[in-house]
Amino acid sequence: MRDVPGRTPKYLVIRDDLIRRIRNGEFAPGDALPGQRHLSDEYGVSLMTLRQALDELCDQGVVEQLPGRGTYVRALPVPYSMGNLRSLADDLRAHGIEVRTRVLSREIIPAPEELIRRFRIPADSQLLKLERIRIVRGTPLIHQLSYLPQPFADLLSDVDFEQQELYAVLTERAGAVAAQAEETITPVLMPEHVGELLGLPAGEPAMRSERVTRDADRRTLVVDFAVLAGNGVVIMNTREAGGHLMSYAIGDNSPSM
Repeated sequence: MRDVPGRTPKYLVIRDDLIRRIRNGEFAPGDALPGQRHLSDEYGVSLMTLRQALDELCDQGVVEQLPGRGTYVRALPVPYSMGNLRSLADDLRAHGIEVRTRVLSREIIPAPEELIRRFRIPADSQLLKLERIRIVRGTPLIHQLSYLPQPFADLLSDVDFEQQELYAVLTERAGAVAAQAEETITPVLMPEHVGELLGLPAGEPAMRSERVTRDADRRTLVVDFAVLAGNGVVIMNTREAGGHLMSYAIGDNSPSM
């Protein structure tokens, strides 16, 4: 089909439709797309037009073409804005991404010296230590340690954090509203104990997030330490006239074979 001046080129229409089908789950991450001839017949276009659409998808990291084997779907990266005060899980859910939480442990502990020194936590504090795994699109991608000082530690000691989100419960039970957060992202190698929990090899590239969230009175609400799988997270910086927006993208950089 010849493109008509002023209309969207056919290969871009096909690209967008394939993205829609992938988002809707017709083709899952790791799946092979139907053959090129099959797709060209389905869309009523030449092989050349179909290949233009696939090249666009490759350039965007949506699919990967493996010589002699076909075209495989990668997980679509989804932006997570670091310009707001939502948690990573809340931000992914806002984009329609399935996120589940597995609680590994929870306990009340004396405040560690490092947290007392760095995050303005009183020396005699008891903290709620919460260890979780974040499962994104069915894949364990994030290991998270959260520390909550008193009185929040006491108020949240019985919460089911596999069903409820930390920041929402803080507001509901304690009236604590996040007003400011500082987050640092550092490239690291996957620690062995975290790799075992995520099902990933130790020593492969990963990212470590350190975040402290405070209320309007500068009280520390939560201190978070997270290790994010390097093959599933991309940090992006969007520059605009009025400033810039830093974000993550969650995805899978290789097809499951």
